Amino acid sequence: RMALRERLQCKSYAWFIKNIYPELPLERDLVGAGRVANDAHYCLDTRGGDLAGGNFLYLGSCGDLATPSTNTNRFMMFTKDGRLMGLNYCTDTGYGEEVRFEPCHEQGGTQQFKYDVTTRTLSQDNRCLMGDSTKGYPVMAECDTGNPAQLWTFEFKYF
Repeated sequence: RMALRERLQCKSYAWFIKNIYPELPLERDLVGAGRVANDAHYCLDTRGGDLAGGNFLYLGSCGDLATPSTNTNRFMMFTKDGRLMGLNYCTDTGYGEEVRFEPCHEQGGTQQFKYDVTTRTLSQDNRCLMGDSTKGYPVMAECDTGNPAQLWTFEFKYF
């Protein structure tokens, strides 16, 4: 294998991250990842929309929370600098009621969230992410820690 790698002039994964995909969050950059479920038993669902900008974030059935998720449409990441993102794009609340995937711009604002580990809310300017099951997608609403649709848990926690 080593000879083949040398002959093909393969680069290391570290080189790939540094030169090709530097915006990819690494585990050390994460607060949470995997399936993101609220206490109303809905999960954030990309429906593949995180593969291109302008697509919406949805809600979906979480399935059995006791078993690891194999559905990549349920995979989300929350970074230490407050980005809630799918595999390629950041969520952005600046386009009306729906939460959309847009290119990460590193400027905070409508792409920056706070996660409170005590209340388990994802907030932005005193408004919280709420899974609106009647609409089928999350919206930003007045924070209410008594509302199970606003209480989120990450499948993998790094805090």
